Amino acid sequence: MDDGHHHNRKLVRSALSISGPTLLSRLLGYGRDFLQAYFLGTGKGMDAFALAVALPNLFRRLTAEGAMTSSFVPVFAGEKKSKSRAELLRFADLFFYDLALVLVVLVALGVIFAPDLVNLVAGGFRQVPGKVELTASLTRIMFPYLLLASLAALAGAVLNSFQRFFLPASTPIVLNLSVIILALLFARRAAEPATVFAFGVVLGGLLQVAVQVPLLRKIGMRFRFGLSFSHPAVRQVGRLMAPCFLGLGIYQFNFLISRFFAATLEKGSVSALYYASRVEELTLGIFSIALSVALLPAFSEQAASGDLPGMKKTLVFSLKLSNFVTLPAAVGLLALSRPIVGVLFERGRFGPDSTTLSSACLFFFALGLPFLSGVKVLAPAFFSLKDTKTPVAISTLTVLSFLGFNLVLMGPMKVGGIALALALSQVVNFAAYFILLERKIGSVSKRDYFRSLVFSLAFSALMGGGLRLFVGVVGFSGRGRTVQAGLLTAAIGLGIAFYFLCHFLFNRKEFRSLAGLLSRKKTEA
Repeated sequence: MDDGHHHNRKLVRSALSISGPTLLSRLLGYGRDFLQAYFLGTGKGMDAFALAVALPNLFRRLTAEGAMTSSFVPVFAGEKKSKSRAELLRFADLFFYDLALVLVVLVALGVIFAPDLVNLVAGGFRQVPGKVELTASLTRIMFPYLLLASLAALAGAVLNSFQRFFLPASTPIVLNLSVIILALLFARRAAEPATVFAFGVVLGGLLQVAVQVPLLRKIGMRFRFGLSFSHPAVRQVGRLMAPCFLGLGIYQFNFLISRFFAATLEKGSVSALYYASRVEELTLGIFSIALSVALLPAFSEQAASGDLPGMKKTLVFSLKLSNFVTLPAAVGLLALSRPIVGVLFERGRFGPDSTTLSSACLFFFALGLPFLSGVKVLAPAFFSLKDTKTPVAISTLTVLSFLGFNLVLMGPMKVGGIALALALSQVVNFAAYFILLERKIGSVSKRDYFRSLVFSLAFSALMGGGLRLFVGVVGFSGRGRTVQAGLLTAAIGLGIAFYFLCHFLFNRKEFRSLAGLLSRKKTEA
């Protein structure tokens, strides 16, 4: 019991060490999105940029934080237990150059065939003169980001395996700063401001790799050049990546096909999905993504030691924490979707119509947020057990469910229907992961989990009702921007305070876990 409690404390401490820089990165990401909204709005340039940046990011989720890290970390954890430090880090060196070689080829293909990719995924852009050409040009500029982001993710995976979480979690900060600085310097004078944002992404990717090199050298990596696709550990990662790559590729089809459908709708639909997803990611990144990053090495160590009971306890604890954070966040987004989008983005070329379109998408995305967060807890458990085939089946089911929901919803609801279909597919995704993981590792403590879920859901619902009442009484429309921002800040602050007070009064474990660690970190500081 003490060991489990200690492990949970260690896990939350790791997640908190990641969530700090992640939160700062998300706030800077908002600054970046603010500038994009100001200079690009939801017009042709923003639609083109949103799709162009999505293409390398689509592959990045396969070769970086997705298939690659999910396959590399469990193998690296196993090698760490059985090999010397020198052998372990030589494996890391070899894999670094092997991955770089594969990515150089992939980037070259992406640059060469950029117009074909754009025509394939956004045929609707042909209706606007010059839109396909602009999107292809931006895609060519940003495709090298795939190489840089993937190498940065590998560097972060190695550092995370040595319990160095802070620096890898901080690398998105330099990405966002690069985009912000270039935009402030050059966007106003550029013939096409979207090009400035594209170059900022590539510069940021280069810096994401560079800032991690000194710490990698400190732990022993020498970056001695060598290629070895026959190295046993490299081959094991490759074997795990193949089905994982397929599974995530199928799942990313969800993302791509949603943009394809949006490109056939009214102008700004692709941009609306982009802005709404950025707000969702800001919310998700505060704790859920941090918890997911900390979970993969934690699960991998437990799996390598054969500690399934400990793994199940960690799983339930993590799901409870996920609900504790994301349920009130989702309800807050539901209650405040329009004020949030209006305050964050409505200026420059981003007008009231853009706010209406984007806030509708955000409202529906919020419904899927707790389930998406839950998947980020469950998926690392499969990868840590070196099972990359089951996620393929789950991804296929998720995509099919999205297509079915979208077929019904897009007609009457337009881009809002696409957003709702994506949210509903996350419900299917979570349910499949939960059911199949229980079949694999045995039953978990569902009574404890559902009891926690009921409390978090009830307190969130009460908070949401209060927020809707607050919005109805004070009113946001017709007020100045500063007043709206102040009212929104007050609403969010009061909502969080009420939610935490409810947990405090009922003496809930999740609140005590976080509060205890936060107070301990403050004392240690």
